[in-house]
Amino acid sequence: MADEFLADVQGLHLSFGRRRVLKDASTKLRRGESVLVAGKNGTGKTTFLRCLAGVLRPDRGRVAWAPDVTPKKIGFVSESLSFYEDWSVEQGIAFHRRVFGLPGFDDRLLKRLNLKSGRRIKELSRGERVIFVFSLAISQQPKILLVDEVLNHMDAYLRDLMLEALIEAIESFGTAVLLINHAFHEAARLPERVLFMRDGRFTVDEKCDALQARVKKVAGAPPPPEIPVLFRREDEHFREYVVYPFQEEMRKRIRGEVQDLGLPEILKAFIGGSYVES
Repeated sequence: MADEFLADVQGLHLSFGRRRVLKDASTKLRRGESVLVAGKNGTGKTTFLRCLAGVLRPDRGRVAWAPDVTPKKIGFVSESLSFYEDWSVEQGIAFHRRVFGLPGFDDRLLKRLNLKSGRRIKELSRGERVIFVFSLAISQQPKILLVDEVLNHMDAYLRDLMLEALIEAIESFGTAVLLINHAFHEAARLPERVLFMRDGRFTVDEKCDALQARVKKVAGAPPPPEIPVLFRREDEHFREYVVYPFQEEMRKRIRGEVQDLGLPEILKAFIGGSYVES
């Protein structure tokens, strides 16, 4: 595997009983990149992250890691945020350091919150607990950081703290960040690539700027039948259509107004299309 890649994920399949969750999920992760994993609820996003974290073992497929990616260099911040709640913050830090063999602990974010080491974990707010678990993961100086749907638990101040720390980790350690977040506007400034999951596999894998160039909204008249419409909204007051993949030559055949879309609107259209077409 080329040195620029941290992971080569090939053909992951995983079922829970008769329910197939992952169905040939494949991608590659590069050093220092930030990737948003999107898709409607129940499509396999969290299961995919848990396979990368080693929490779940796929039925088939493989993950080939770069030589410097050991289990101790994989950080996982999950929405479940499970921990020994009767422990103090100090006890949680000490336990994490023992398990991961860490010489120290990066407590900068905890100090920013004036979060005392003697506080019980169960006394922390949801946002404070996210920052605590995130600080544990960052102290590993991870090569890959998996963040599963936690930003929506945080107020604007805590969310900005965490996003700044994610950007710093990318720059300082070359960390690859793989992020699930359903409130796309909260994380819109972070990702440079989008993986869109549908029915247990990735149907879109594109850089954000390339994706924005290939998705356009058409307002007014519907596009001709030969132009691919990802999602449509039609009622007595307005008509709009999201076209994907859009090509510039299509402008000549479209009678409606062609408009650019931001990343949050693009992802909502993909998800809406998944529901409509299911």
